Amino acid sequence: MSDANVAQGPIYPRAPMAWLTVAILFILYIRSLADRYLMALMVEPIKQGLHLTDTQFSLLQGPAFAVFYCLCAMPVGLMLDRYSRRWVLFFCILLWSAGAGACGFAGAFGMLMASRALVGAGEAGYTTGAYSIIGDSFPPSRLSLAMAVFVMGGVMGAGIVFLLGGPLVGFVLEGGISHWPMMGHFAPWQQAFVITGIPGMAFAFLVFLFPEPRRRQQAAVSALEGYREAWRFIMTYPRCFSGIIFGIGFVYTVTIALQIWSPTFLTRVHGWKPGQIGLAMGMAQLLAALSLPVHGWVVDRLYNAGYRDAHLRWCLITLVLAGPLAVAAYLVSNPYATVVLFGLYMTCIHSTSSMGPASVQLVTPTALRGRVTAIFVLMTGLIGMALGTFLVGFVTDKVLGDPAKVGLSMVALVVAGLILAAGFFAHGCAGVRRLLAARAE
Repeated sequence: MSDANVAQGPIYPRAPMAWLTVAILFILYIRSLADRYLMALMVEPIKQGLHLTDTQFSLLQGPAFAVFYCLCAMPVGLMLDRYSRRWVLFFCILLWSAGAGACGFAGAFGMLMASRALVGAGEAGYTTGAYSIIGDSFPPSRLSLAMAVFVMGGVMGAGIVFLLGGPLVGFVLEGGISHWPMMGHFAPWQQAFVITGIPGMAFAFLVFLFPEPRRRQQAAVSALEGYREAWRFIMTYPRCFSGIIFGIGFVYTVTIALQIWSPTFLTRVHGWKPGQIGLAMGMAQLLAALSLPVHGWVVDRLYNAGYRDAHLRWCLITLVLAGPLAVAAYLVSNPYATVVLFGLYMTCIHSTSSMGPASVQLVTPTALRGRVTAIFVLMTGLIGMALGTFLVGFVTDKVLGDPAKVGLSMVALVVAGLILAAGFFAHGCAGVRRLLAARAE
C-alpha cells in the first residue's frame, strides 16, 4: 500500500477528474456530518433515557468526540504522507460509521462516550485526507473555489441532518419503527442511531471511484521523524499560523456550539418539536451553504489581484458582519426571527469554513502538507469542537442554573469567541504575506 505515485513538477489531474474527486468527497462529507450532528436532535430523549445533566451531555457532544478527533489527526496525517490516501479514507469511513451505529447499543453514559470517540477518530482522518487530496488536485489559482465547494458538503451535511433528520427522528421517537425486526429491544433514540449509522459503512467504497492524485514533489517522509519538520516549519512563521489556526479555531468554537445547541434552545424556549426544528434549521443551513462558492470566488479574485492575505482578510470582513447577527438571534422573542438570523450568520461566517484549510494548503510546502494539515485539524478541532459546546452546557447548568437560559450562554460564547477570532485574523494577515514572500525568493 506504499504510495509511489509522486510527481516532481506541477502535474494536476484533468479538470473533470479533479471535480469528480471533489464531488465524491463532498458526498462523503455530508455523510460524516450526518453521523456527527444527529445527536443534537435528541438531546432531551437521551438525557431522560440515561439520566444525564446538561454538563454530561455537553461532554458527549464536545470532548468525547473532539479529543479522539484531534488525537487521531496526528498519526493519520503521517499515514497520509506515507501511504495511499484512498485506503486511509476507506478505513476512516468504516470506523466512524461503526461508531455511529454503536451509539444505538449504548445503555450507559460511558459506552455512549466511547462510541462518540470512535466517530471522532474516524472523521479526523477523513477531513485531513480530503484536504490533502484536494490540495494535490488543483493549482493554487483554483484551489480556493475547489476547497469552498468541498466544505459546502460539510455545511450542507449539517443542514440535511436537520431537514431530513428532524422528521425522521420525530417519526422514530414516536415509535414508528418499533415493530421492525429486533428494534423492539432498543429505546426509540437508540433505534435512530442504529438505522442511520450502520448502513453508512457501504459509503466507504466510494473512495475507489477516483484515482490517487500525484503528490507535487518527492515527499521523502521516510527521512522525517514524525512531525518534527512540520512543527519546525509552523514555528518558523508563528504569526501566520497563529492567525490561521486560532482565528479559525475560535470561529469553529462559536459556530459548532450554535449548530448543536440551537435545537435545544428552540425546544426549551419556544416549545418546538424535532420535525419543526429540522425543517426550519435545515433550510436555514442549506441556503447559507450556497454562499460558500461565492466566498471562494471572491477570495480567488482578491488573491489573483495581488492580495496575498486574501483568505484571512476576507474571514475578518465577514466575521465583523456575522457577529451582531448571532447575538441578535438568541435575544429576539420570535423563534422564526431566530432561525433567519442564524441563517444570515451562517451565510457570512461560512467564509472561514473553506478559507482555513485553503490557507494551510497555500502556505505549506507540499512535502509537509499532510502533517501540517493534520496539525491544523487537531488544533482547530480541539478548540472548536470541545471548548464551545462544553461551555454552553456548563454555563447553563452550573453558572446560570436554569435550562431555559441556554440562549444567554450562547450569546456570551458568541461575543467572547468572535472577538478572539477577529484579533487573530488581523494579527495573521501580515504573517501570511511574509511567509509567501519568503517562499517566492
